[in-house]
Amino acid sequence: MKLLKKSELRKEFLNKRDTLTEEERSIYSEKIKAKLKSLKEFKEAKNILLYCPIRKEPDLTSLIWESLSLKKRVLLPKVEGQELKLYSITSQEQIKPGSFCIPEPMGGKEFSPYEVELAIVPGVVFDERGYRIGFGRGYYDRLLQKIMGVKIGVAYSFQVVQEIPTDEWDQPVDVLVTESYILKGGKRYEC
Repeated sequence: MKLLKKSELRKEFLNKRDTLTEEERSIYSEKIKAKLKSLKEFKEAKNILLYCPIRKEPDLTSLIWESLSLKKRVLLPKVEGQELKLYSITSQEQIKPGSFCIPEPMGGKEFSPYEVELAIVPGVVFDERGYRIGFGRGYYDRLLQKIMGVKIGVAYSFQVVQEIPTDEWDQPVDVLVTESYILKGGKRYEC
């Protein structure tokens, strides 16, 4: 079976994701959040990288505030040049539209990717090996190369395929969480 090109997969799965209703997105996002919170890796991590959703990505915004209430340090990415820099946040007022109109942290203390114990990252398409396709600019791949902590991809189950094409710079996640199951260590856990 011939693999589709990354650009073709990106377009196909962005279109699929765009068809989600807000109700479906909300229900799926809550299920993904519950699965994340059940993971030992989440419970034990003190420095957590999260993201602000765009284009109907799983909305884990409430997890930002829940994590802060659990005394975890929440880091959000901010585009600076060709890199994602990580900044801690403590309030919603610190999040403003930034590069590409993506909500980003404004202010806060900068942290090294090496300090991230748990990185939760979105993607347009994931495969069962943990590889992801994003929006095609490579920001997350460059960041994930530096993160030594656990990397968790989050997606809706329809965004997961058996295999996607990869390049030498692509960085897989360690765990993949969807609304229906968790993929971890090559095993699928239905829950």
